[in-house]
Amino acid sequence: MKTKLWVGITAGLILLTSAFTAEAQQPVRRWGVGTFLAYNSALFSLRDQYTGGAKYGLNWHYSLTPRVYIEAEYHRSEFERGKLQDATFTWTVDGKEYGSPNASAEMRFSSGVVNLLIFHQAQPSFKSGDFVYYFQVGGGFYDYTSERRNFVYPGQNTKPLDVSLVLQPQIDSRAALSTHAGFGVQAFAFDKIAVDLRARYHIVMGDVRPMIAFGVEQKTFPIQLLDLVAGLKFYFWK
Repeated sequence: MKTKLWVGITAGLILLTSAFTAEAQQPVRRWGVGTFLAYNSALFSLRDQYTGGAKYGLNWHYSLTPRVYIEAEYHRSEFERGKLQDATFTWTVDGKEYGSPNASAEMRFSSGVVNLLIFHQAQPSFKSGDFVYYFQVGGGFYDYTSERRNFVYPGQNTKPLDVSLVLQPQIDSRAALSTHAGFGVQAFAFDKIAVDLRARYHIVMGDVRPMIAFGVEQKTFPIQLLDLVAGLKFYFWK
């Protein structure tokens, strides 16, 4: 059922793009490329395991109408040193708290998405000093991997606790459908070169398993993220 819903959303975006293209009376043949850095923040239940990390990527954009641009984006992101690395568990044998000295927890994303940028005015001038803002909506696929390794096995029942006896690595890895929405601004520092700032809320239809003994009792689904982006846009003419 969920798969059908996201297929429907993707089809809707394609139809919306087609509608904008058909309505363009004077197509603007402008295209360009961009690059960006961002802070990618985990939200809600995912934040019980990870805080956030850097994101970087590239995009290519093309004008469908004077107000609407389609943008293809590829990005990578990584959450290093997740919160679970410092998590402790209560050993039932002596009632004391123990950590996992060699534990590691990290999450990586490698993603491709398609965005629609809908500008508030008919056409940016692309001249130095121009300032425009836009609404963004999009969707795509997130290929992600969450890895938790070297966590001490809490089910031991013989003293002393053997911290070299660890759980099997817990790895959640898949490609999942995603959707996102946000807003942004572009300030043209030079002719046809803009500083691009945007904020986006992402929903990824993937999950990350809990680690109950270490305080994470609920599975994360869906994965929800917020990114704050700063980049450069370079506009060209065909």
